[in-house]
Amino acid sequence: MINTLERLGFRIAFGIPGMWSIPIYEALASSKIKHILVRHEQNAVFAADGYARSSGNIGLCFGSAGQGAINIASGIVTPFRDHSPVLSITSHIPTYEQGKGWIEDIDLRAVFSPITKFFAQIEDPLKAYEILCNAYLSCIEGCPGPSHIVIPGDIQRKESIDLNYIPIPKKIIPKEEDVKIVIEKILNAKFPLILAGRGCILSNSSDLLLRFIESTGIPVVTSMMGRGIIPEDHPLCLGPVGRRGFEKANKALSQCDLLLVLGCRLTNMTISNIDLKCQIIQVDIEEKNFSPIANIKVKSDISSFLERLNINKKFMINIKKSYGEDTIEYAKAIASFSDAIFTIDIGQHTIWILNAIIAKNPRQIIFSGNMSSMGFSIPAAIGAKLANPNGRVISIVGDGGFQISSSELATIKENDITIVICLFNNRSLGLIRQIQEIVYGRTFGVNYSDSPDYLKLAEAYGIDAIRVSSPKELIEVINKVKEPTLIEIPISKEEKVKITKPRILE
Repeated sequence: MINTLERLGFRIAFGIPGMWSIPIYEALASSKIKHILVRHEQNAVFAADGYARSSGNIGLCFGSAGQGAINIASGIVTPFRDHSPVLSITSHIPTYEQGKGWIEDIDLRAVFSPITKFFAQIEDPLKAYEILCNAYLSCIEGCPGPSHIVIPGDIQRKESIDLNYIPIPKKIIPKEEDVKIVIEKILNAKFPLILAGRGCILSNSSDLLLRFIESTGIPVVTSMMGRGIIPEDHPLCLGPVGRRGFEKANKALSQCDLLLVLGCRLTNMTISNIDLKCQIIQVDIEEKNFSPIANIKVKSDISSFLERLNINKKFMINIKKSYGEDTIEYAKAIASFSDAIFTIDIGQHTIWILNAIIAKNPRQIIFSGNMSSMGFSIPAAIGAKLANPNGRVISIVGDGGFQISSSELATIKENDITIVICLFNNRSLGLIRQIQEIVYGRTFGVNYSDSPDYLKLAEAYGIDAIRVSSPKELIEVINKVKEPTLIEIPISKEEKVKITKPRILE
């Protein structure tokens, strides 16, 4: 199995061994795959996810049986909802013990099938190669996502065979008649607009999209997950749309007469509260992603579609740009490192930093867009840094998310992973606290009455730590970082984000 993973191109894995995965780890010890011992299985998934999102390759993680596998499941739902290719492999109790209700016996198929694209338990070792290849293919073919393989302890010790092939994913190309219809619609439009989603990033279509908009003059807005597909300082990029989108981007969305949606599912977070009066053409690689509001639906890989979209017309559309306004100076200071990869946790700081960043690259912003997973940022930064060893990686996290994942400081130190952790500390779950105040006029269960000294905690792990008192000092500290560093940013509980109407009231 490990030889197959090597052949498929895996070079880094994240995980924790257990009794029923000892044979896997014995093989792993003699392989070319570097293993990163994390401190919690959920963080193994988040690190593999960060690796996948920043590199474009499949992330790999391992877990043991029982609770170890369940911890993997709690993490795997995040790449599943965000269409990130992650392969998770867990052990299981021996086949002859399964179904008897003994120790660590649980129906892993029932757990993983709803939250992965592909699930299989290897019961015949002669089929191990084929199953691994199918899992690999499922991760990257069509709309990407995670696969999960279970290998019982007794099966791990049996001989398998090498089938000596590498699967090649099929590329889905559009129908010629569909492309002709889209071209005709665009040529007849007065104010066409492109909405680019995460599917554009997954299709590696940045260069194709940039050439298309520059040749046609058609402006682009993005979903939050599609940010960076076009540099946001480009004259034709209006930025993200939606609940937390930029004002001019949302205005363009409401004014266009034709919307070409590329790799975006048109969810409530992207188009809610926007009065769409246009025809909508939606292009996506998966039919299940099509929205009922789309007038024309084209099934295709985004790159393949753009390669065939030849428009001999230059639109002259008068557009004005805007940038995010709901931010604070500390967030602007972090965002000034425009060459960095940003891994972002969930909270008020998420809104501040997403409004401050002007994304330049397709894989520059990494966050849990569809599951809002607290504790995601730090392990994702570990994976992103290992995928980009020469790049600057900055983790932005609140004190709530930090306390969920702070044990991974040991992983960072142990492997000398030079990332910057910017910890926004307001001694509370600030976003939930603010929503409680709006909805009920009081707060409950959101304030940390006796928070630890985060600097001493980091130092106990051997991590450099400093508390800053100004955005200027924050910039100076980040510029000097040469070792893994925690930067605490004290924030008043009175700092707010703009909330018009909490979703809980809708």
